[in-house]
Amino acid sequence: MIRAFTNPVLVAVDIDNFDYVRECGRVNNTSPQSTFCILLIGGAEGEKSGEDVATRWFLNRLDKGDYLVLRSRRIGRQATWICDNYRDFVSSSAELAINSRKAANHPQVIQYIRDADALFIAGGDQNDYEDYWEGSGVEKAINYLINQKQVPIAGTSAGMAILGDYYYAPAHQGVLSSEILNDPFHHNTKDIYHSDFIKVPILKNVITDTHLDRINKEHPEPRYGRLLGFLARIIYEKGNQLPALGIGLEEGAFVAIDENGIAQVFGNGTSKGQDAYFLQTNGAVPEQIQPNLPLIWNNNGQAVKVYKISGTPQGSGHFDLKNWTNALGGSWEYWFTTGGMSGFERK
Repeated sequence: MIRAFTNPVLVAVDIDNFDYVRECGRVNNTSPQSTFCILLIGGAEGEKSGEDVATRWFLNRLDKGDYLVLRSRRIGRQATWICDNYRDFVSSSAELAINSRKAANHPQVIQYIRDADALFIAGGDQNDYEDYWEGSGVEKAINYLINQKQVPIAGTSAGMAILGDYYYAPAHQGVLSSEILNDPFHHNTKDIYHSDFIKVPILKNVITDTHLDRINKEHPEPRYGRLLGFLARIIYEKGNQLPALGIGLEEGAFVAIDENGIAQVFGNGTSKGQDAYFLQTNGAVPEQIQPNLPLIWNNNGQAVKVYKISGTPQGSGHFDLKNWTNALGGSWEYWFTTGGMSGFERK
């Protein structure tokens, strides 16, 4: 049903397990000339200076069109936040929550997505996204926005995780760094998928991971080692074919990738939590990758070559995702393990 209020807000709720809310504005029927870009978000934005400048960078490419937030479970606050803080950048701001495969094939849901001039895929549970959207009309509509309509696309946390060519969507408990490094075939690693969902050409062969620096009761370990383990498993699944690539973000980092494939990093300019990492294999496959044995991937301390950029409110660094070679404003380092978690180093 549709409920209209005295202000221009419209709310639509459908019995087929989807909710749609337009928080402000009216749908733009003038075909805005959006500029394609990708914004990858580390997962804990916090409404600080880095988030503000990254959001403005993203919305400037929207050409005052229709902004849509896509998520599962329930409507959130992202569209409202855009209305409250960036109203002049958009014609409208709305959220769409999809909670079943039936809803993911509903014609109205598909049309909401296809009509968007910018898409923000929210955080949540990427397994929901994979279960509900993969192989559905929603998947086709998202890929239409990316590869044909070419609108700005953003993803945070789970929303970032599904934008990679490889993506991790655990059905149960997410794997820890120690688990995958001490056993690359740990049962929590089984949900690594490849190239059958969202197709972002500039992220070909890339796996993404977020919250690299988060440590709390639910996340007892940082995720740097986990990302190294993901790359090792990808190489194994590819029959030892190289390359394998990764992008990992600390929670306060925002990677803005323009239409030419050039990435820069926004952050709050503090000493911790703003870093983005661009990982690439360095010519050697793991020396040991077997079930129930610790991963050994050393290559003389240079198993994976990593470019690190620390985000600033002004935007920092330059990393060319078309060749993974041209880089400025950061520093190169290497990640490796001489044996499991205890042997993992970044230097």
